[in-house]
This record gives sequence, C-alpha cells and structure tokens, in this order.
Amino acid sequence: MMNKHKENGFRSLLMTFAVFAMSLVSIAAMAEPITIVGKVVDANGEPLIGASVAEAGTSNGTITDMDGAFMLNVEKNVTLHVSYVGYKDLEVRAHKDMVVMLREDTQVLDEVVAIGYGTQKKANLTGAVTTVDVSKTLESKSESDVTKALQGAVPGLTITNATGDLDADPTVVIRGIGTLSNSGTSTPLYVVDGVPMENLGYLNPNDIESISVLKDASSTAIYGTRAAFGVVLVTTKTAKTAEKVSVTYNNNFAWSRASAMPEYPTVLEQVKAMTMANDNAGVASELFGMYINTDEFIAKATAWQEWAATQGWKNGKSPYREMVYGLDWDEKGFYADWDVAGIMFNNAAPSQNHNLSVSGNSGKTNYYMSLGYNHQQGIMNFNPDKMDKFNATINLSTKVNKWLEIGGRFNMQHRTYSYPEVRGQGTYQYVWRWGSFFGPYGYFEDENGHQFDGRQMIGFRKAAGDAYRKRMNLRAGGFIKLNLAKGLTFNGDYTFTYRAGRYKAVGLPEDIVNTWSLFGENFAHGPINTSTYIETENSHYYNHVANMYFNYNGSWKGHNLNVMVGANIDKDEYEKLYYERHDLLSSDKHEMHLTGSDYDYSHSHPHNGSVGIFGRINYDYKGIYLLEFSARGDASSKFPSHSQWAFFPSGSVGYRLSEEPYFQEAKNYVSNLKVRASYGTIGNQEIGSYMFLETMDKGQVSWLGDTDSKYYYFGTPKLVSPTLTWETIATANVGIDLGFFNNDLNINFDWYQRDTKDMLAPGAALPQVLGTSAPYMNAGSLRTRGWELNIDWRHVFHDAGDLAVHANFNLADYKATIMDWDSNNLVNTNYAGKEYGEIWGFETKGYFESSDFKTIINDKGKEEVVYADGVPSQKGLESGDFKYGPGDIQFVDQNGDGKIDWGDGTVEDHGDLVKIGNSTPRFQYSFRLGAEWKGLDIDLFFQGVGKRDMWTQSAFVMPMTRGVDAIYASQMDYITNDEVAAGTIRQDADYPRLYGGGAGQGNASSSIMDGGKFNFYPQDKYLVNMAYLRLKNLTVGYTLPQKWTRKATIEKVRIYASFNNLADLINHTAKFGFDPETSTGRGTGSYGNGTYGRTEPLYRSYSFGLQVTL
Repeated sequence: MMNKHKENGFRSLLMTFAVFAMSLVSIAAMAEPITIVGKVVDANGEPLIGASVAEAGTSNGTITDMDGAFMLNVEKNVTLHVSYVGYKDLEVRAHKDMVVMLREDTQVLDEVVAIGYGTQKKANLTGAVTTVDVSKTLESKSESDVTKALQGAVPGLTITNATGDLDADPTVVIRGIGTLSNSGTSTPLYVVDGVPMENLGYLNPNDIESISVLKDASSTAIYGTRAAFGVVLVTTKTAKTAEKVSVTYNNNFAWSRASAMPEYPTVLEQVKAMTMANDNAGVASELFGMYINTDEFIAKATAWQEWAATQGWKNGKSPYREMVYGLDWDEKGFYADWDVAGIMFNNAAPSQNHNLSVSGNSGKTNYYMSLGYNHQQGIMNFNPDKMDKFNATINLSTKVNKWLEIGGRFNMQHRTYSYPEVRGQGTYQYVWRWGSFFGPYGYFEDENGHQFDGRQMIGFRKAAGDAYRKRMNLRAGGFIKLNLAKGLTFNGDYTFTYRAGRYKAVGLPEDIVNTWSLFGENFAHGPINTSTYIETENSHYYNHVANMYFNYNGSWKGHNLNVMVGANIDKDEYEKLYYERHDLLSSDKHEMHLTGSDYDYSHSHPHNGSVGIFGRINYDYKGIYLLEFSARGDASSKFPSHSQWAFFPSGSVGYRLSEEPYFQEAKNYVSNLKVRASYGTIGNQEIGSYMFLETMDKGQVSWLGDTDSKYYYFGTPKLVSPTLTWETIATANVGIDLGFFNNDLNINFDWYQRDTKDMLAPGAALPQVLGTSAPYMNAGSLRTRGWELNIDWRHVFHDAGDLAVHANFNLADYKATIMDWDSNNLVNTNYAGKEYGEIWGFETKGYFESSDFKTIINDKGKEEVVYADGVPSQKGLESGDFKYGPGDIQFVDQNGDGKIDWGDGTVEDHGDLVKIGNSTPRFQYSFRLGAEWKGLDIDLFFQGVGKRDMWTQSAFVMPMTRGVDAIYASQMDYITNDEVAAGTIRQDADYPRLYGGGAGQGNASSSIMDGGKFNFYPQDKYLVNMAYLRLKNLTVGYTLPQKWTRKATIEKVRIYASFNNLADLINHTAKFGFDPETSTGRGTGSYGNGTYGRTEPLYRSYSFGLQVTL
C-alpha cells in the first residue's frame, strides 16, 4: 500500500512538473516579442501620414510612413493606442496585418480642455470655460500680438485698443470691469504652461497649442488672488510620444495702411469757415501773420486751386514737392492745398513674420524647438517707427521610466521698438492740428540743392534724435511628474522669469525753416529748439514660481473621482531707475556721461510675495451627475500682517440629462443636454502698491538752496485704516450646453452675477488743516450682471466631396452697477446706484431761432438782446465773450424752471442734465464662416460692438473745438452768418454757427460734467456712436495635394492670403476720420484740448504667406 501511494505521489509530482514546465514554455512564448505590421487610414481609406502608433501605457511606439504603414515590435495581445491630429484616438488589440481606421473628431464633447492644474473633458465641465480655436484665430495672420488676435474670439472677453501704436498693449477684461480700486484695473491672469505671465505679447503665436479662458470663480479660484478677474490659460506646443521628426516653416509678408483718416475741404472752404468763426468771436482772421480773409489772400488761393486742377493730382491736392515762391507762398501767406494724408502716411507699410520649428522624439525624450522673427514698420512716411521681435522656445520632456517623467521649458523674447524723439507735441496731434494749407507740406531748396522742411512734422521727424524701448522676457523652468501608484501622481514645477527693459531718447535741435513767421523768396533755416537732452530708464523684474500638487484619479462601478491638493509660492521683485540729463557735449555722441547738467531722476523698487494652499475635488457618476468643489487659502505681502491670509471656497454642479436612459430616444436629434451652476469667492490683491503702508511723498523745495543743492521735503504720512482687508469677488454662474445632430451644432449659454465687495473707497473728507487726505476704507461694492451666448456648427458633407463647413456666432452683454460708495453723489463721480460708464449731459432741442430773442431797453437806457418770453435762459452756460444767439445750440429745459443749468450737480438735483449715453461696450459679438474642400480653405471673421457711446470734445467731431485752426470735410454743413442775418436757421444743419474753442471745461465742475463749453457742452446731439461691425479677417488658402508634395518628401505645403480689418459694414466714426476702436488722443491735454482721435490709427493690412511641413 505504501509503495502504491508512493508511486501515485511520484506520478502526481511528475504531472505537476509537466504542467508547470508547459506553462513556462507557454508564458515564454507569449512574452516573446512579435512584429506587428499594419496601416492607418481615414474613413475613405486614404493613408494617414505621421499617425502615432504606440503600445498603450508605454513609450514604445512609432509613426506611420508615406503610405500610412507602420511596423512595431510588441508582445502578443497588447493594446495599441493610435492617434492623429484632427481624428479620434483609438485603442485596438494588436494583430498581424492590421488596418486601423480613424474617424474625424467631430465629437466636441470628447475634447480635453485645459483647466487650473490639469485637464478635463469638455463634457464634464461645470464651470464657465471657453476654448479658443487656435488654428483659425492665430494661424495665417499678420498680427503677431496674441492678445490683439484674440479680439472677438471668446464671448465675454473684451479687448480694446486705445491706439494703433506698434508698442501699445491692448486693455483686456473678462466680463467687464471688476473693481474701482487701482484705477479700475481688472486685468485677467495670464498663465502659460502653469506659470503666470505679465503679457501674452511676449509669446510667439506659432508656439501656442491651446488657449482656455476661465471666467467664473469656480474655474479661477484655484489660482488664487491674482485670478480675481478671470484667467487666460495658454499651453505651448510639445511633441507627442512616438511622433516623427517634423520641421515646419511658415512666413507672412504684409502691407498696412491706416484704417481711417480725416479729410480736408478745399483751402477756400477752410478759409471761409475760419473767417466766419473769427468774426463771431470778434477777432481778426489772422494765423501766424496771415490775414486769411483779405481779398489778396483769397485771390491767390483761388489762383493756386485753378492751377492745381491742371496738374492731374488726386482731388486737386499737392503731393510732397519743392515749394514755388509766388505760387505756393509769398510774404503774405501760404496758399497751396496739400494732400496731408497722402504725404504723411504710407499706404503700404511693410511687415514680415518668419517661424521655424522642429518637433519629434529621440528615444524617450520628446522635444519642440522654435525660432521666430517679426518685423513691423509704422505707417508714417518720414522716419517711421519700427518694431522687431525675436522669439526662441524649447520644450523638452523625458519619460525616464514608467513612473518618472521630467522636463524643461525655455522661452525668450527680445523686442526693440525704435522711433524718432519728436520734440513738442505728438506727431498725430501736430499733423491734424492745422488746415491743409498751413504746413506747409512742401520743402524749400537752397542754391546748393539742400532741402529744408518747414515747421511741421516732416521737418521734426527728419531732424529728430533716436529713441527706443527694448524689452527682454526670459522664462526658464523644469517639471517633474511621478506616478506613485495606480491613479496617484505628483507634479512639481519651478519657473524663473527675468524681464529687463531699457528706454533711451535723445532730444536734438531741428534744423528747419520757421514757417510760423512769414518771409519772402530768401528763406532762412535754423534750429527751433536749441536745447539737447538724454532720457534713459532701466528696469529689471525677477519672478520665482513653484507649484507642487498631488492628483488622484479613480473609478469604481460608475463612480469617477478626481482629487487634487497642492501648494504654490510666488515671489517677485521689480526695480526701475529713470534719469534725465541736459546739454549734450557732442552732437553725435549721445552718451549720458557726455552731458553738462543734471535735470531729473526717479527710482522705484517694489517687491511682493504670495503663498497658496489649494485643493479640488471632481466627482461624477456615469458622466451624468457632476460635482466640483475647490478651496484655496492665500497669503499676500500686499496686505497688512494681521490680514495677510484669507480663505476662498467655490463649487459647481452639473447634470447631463442627455446621458439618462430616458433621454436616449431623443439623442438622434439632441445629442447633448447639460445644465450647470457654480458659485465661488476669490480675493483680489491687485489693489495698487503700498495701499496698506503709511507712505510719505518726497519733493524738492524750489525756493531754498542754490541751483546744485536744493533741499528736500517729506509730506505728511498717508493715513491708513487699521481695519483694511481684502477685496472679495463672489461670482454666481448658471449655464446650459446643448448639442444637436451628433454634436455638429452646439449652443452654450451662461448668465452670471459678480459682486465685488469691500472695494477700497475714499473715506469721509477730513479738514484740510490735517495736511493729508482721508484714508481708504473697505466701503465700496460693485455688481456686474451679464450673459453670454455661443453657437457653433461644424459639418462634413461627404456626398459633396468631403466639403467641411464651419460657422460660429457669439454674443455677450453686461452692465456694472455701483452698489455702495461713500460720496457726495455728484453725477460725474462714483456714487451708489450709478451704472458704470454713464455719461451725463444736456438733451439738445435744436438751434435758437431769431424769434427766441427780443430787444429791450434796459435800466441804463440802452438796447439789450434778451431771451423771448417762455424761452429758457442759457446765460449760466456762457463764458468769456461767447453769448448764445440765433444759430446756436438750444437745450431742453427738463425741470421747467426757465433756465438751463445742472442744479447742484447731484443725483438728487441735477437740474437739466440727463443720462445721454454710456461708454461701456454693449452687445459685443462676432461670427465666423468658413469651408474646406479639396485643399481649398476660406475663413471670414466678423467682429463688432452693438452699442457704445463716447463724449469726445474732439475737433474731428465738432468743428474748431481746439481753436480756429482747422476744419474738416465732414463739418461743412454748418449754419452760416448769412443765414443768421436772414433769419433762416436750418434746423437740419449738422452744426451751429461757428465759434472756436469749444473744448475744455465749461462752467460746470468736472465732477458734474465732462469737458465742453459754448455750443459743445456734453449733449446727445454730438455724442459719438462707437458701435461698429467689421470684417476683421478674411483668409483664403490652398494646400497642395500630397501626391505632389510626397515626391519631394514634403508632408504639407499651403499658400494663403490674409486680410485684416478688410471692410467696415457698420461704422459711425469713419466720417470723422478716426477708428471706432481707438479711445484716446495725442498731445498736450489730449482729451480737453480737442485732440481725441488724433492718435495712431489701427491698421488695415493685406498679406500672403507660405506654410511648409517636412
């Protein structure tokens, strides 16, 4: 028995060993690598070149060749991850001779959106986040400034340009103004690859992979105090795993001109109008010695005009040429009618862009490198300004092993803006200050053939010294990602930013002919300004940012959970030194130490730091019920020690009705339906520098000490309230997302309310004897309500040869109301209940008729003209020698008290003032239309503002507000003195009788009304309608067939033409000669001096370019 048992045991052992051995052989066979050969094609069976094929979860991969084929060594039964740009990713089991078909990614809900410290499926978003179509917004455009290119691309993102200056930064707000502190600064936070950046203008548009705009508190709170008014989140390009080496070159050559220019009437029409205005003021019609109303002057101007008609010039106006004595000028004046716009401005100012990038992988390292160069030239014909930008980017990442990934990022931009240091008033103010005959815009030539210009901008710009502003921005950092366990990762990064700026300007004498005085045939030339100077400024900015966060992602039985916790540290330091010295020792050696005297200097050195601890939980059940909660604790050095820390929570919920079982029958039509809501709070630290410190102003006493050693003084310390604390922004958002017809058509709507509480507002006024102003208090609040609509449609018509069409429309509106503010309630200041941007003025009734006045014998026995019975008096508006009479503006007596005034100027008693408009851009909208078919593509982008008003005091809008020095072609419909004398007042005339100097402050305080006087007090008649709709961009391109380019081993070749600001469909300011997007003027007193609109205009440009990918 025992032997038998031993035998059975031995047999069992042999069988066990055999099974074990066979298992080992089987396992070994399974583990033996095999070679998979396959092909990747699209839905039409066409090969996809450069598709990524990788073993799922590893770095083992390859890319498809020219025929879409691939070969990859893998183990049996592994899963392959196949991807291609513009197509849905696909995971398939590996097998021999496999053919993988990828379908185009029309399912926008599968799109992954960048959010704070991570990404999220668009379908699961519960906050207000909008992504930018980067390819259509940034590519194939001549615009090199990323911020300017985003105008109109996102509902709720408002981008305005005060000027078209090449070096000017636009103003950006998300969902309108958010605070009245710090001059209303409501700039969003720009985050590039996880690190804050001051300005997106430092980026090369070609390096950008994606842009997300985070609008509500639940989306932005994770970034803390700097994100109080939204976040623009930018991710730059990097190579994908197993991507082949790709070399891309693209260029753009563009030519630009001004979008708007004023026009002059003839010299005779100008002289007639100016004479009339001078007659009405009772002064001589004299301009720098020229008596323009004399028969002799008019006869010579008439003779010149008749001669010019024979020259074939456009509109009978002279180009830039040598001036002829006896024809263009003599001892009595200047008579030529010059083509000011044609002489001064270039209609084809050149610019160019070049970009070269290389991306791919080497072993386990992915890389993206790029170089960019951009050159722009301003539109002035003489000594134009120029902008040169150089960009370099390097992004690297290495998958060291399955649990460790490291990488680094480097980005540098150097820009130089060079321009002439024109002394005195700005170029655009000076060009349009005088009539077209008083430049003069020709040149004088002496017996030696030397040319000399007159006292106008040609001469000033030619003789100007050099000036430049240089800026360099460098960012360098590294990151690490650890896969600690299944679903658990750690991310850390550190970035150092260094920004340097340098400004230098040299003021030199101008050797020109002084045409501000009259002379005969023998002209003289010489310096107008004999003094010389050098201004210089150097600035340095250092910023250190470190982020560390853990992320857990897990799923079980339909429950999906994502938890993230982390911390960040941000420290920055800025130092600026300005210095100015006069009296250059050498006219050609412009160095600071080669000057004779000190003049002025200034210095600033702020530094700040912040620490944040944050966390976020995302939960969903089967993608139906969505929940997000985030919280952040922030500490900022900008606040007093007792209140540096603050805690800000936020949360959001969503419900995807379309994923419920009961909804499935409707999904053929309504493929997505989601409702969402969010609420959160966030603090604002951008309230200005030193607001919580008792600082003292320093100055220099002018009446003590000698010239070289003046005495300094220090003012009374600023009063600071001990209770000051953070501003808090609370935002509620409700939204709905709809998708129709397999999500070809998508509609998104959001309504929001943002309350800014504890704003810094001036405290109660203190006695002047105290010697300082009242301290600021947390006493203001602002409420912004608005809504946003976005409609997007994309479809491919396969029956029409795969015609792909796209259309997008977005519309947004908001109003901001001051809820609390301690003030005296003057209507042109902040007060509780004020709608931000409101404009107060008079309602215009028409023009005074002769019957509105009567003549009486006064107490002194003399005749006196007074208002007729029942006609409200406007004597309280009169100043200087101006008296209202027939042909002048008549205002409406709102309160029926028989006089036109502003009462106390308060909300409670504002007399006859009414709200005549609002400067806030309302109903901002854009729409895009385009198509792609057989290599051809076209894209049209329209952008506009539905309602916006502006009170300007502009001499472009209202004749001669600056003075009797010019009148423009759009202003020729005015009431003449002959009509006044005849008693025939045309009530439909555009302008009243002429009288110079209507700009500046009238009899009302600026706290009651904006500037304007005489006939041009703020009023509805001359309120400028700034609404517009323009074809912002038209791009047409053609991609060569791959069967052609493959023969040259080129993956893609595309040629295109692009046109910016091509046409205006709605424009109410074009007749005045300025662009509706600009909002400023140049020169002394640029607003009150009648110079609104006299600034660098925006450009219209046309360009073409080439894109090549190897």
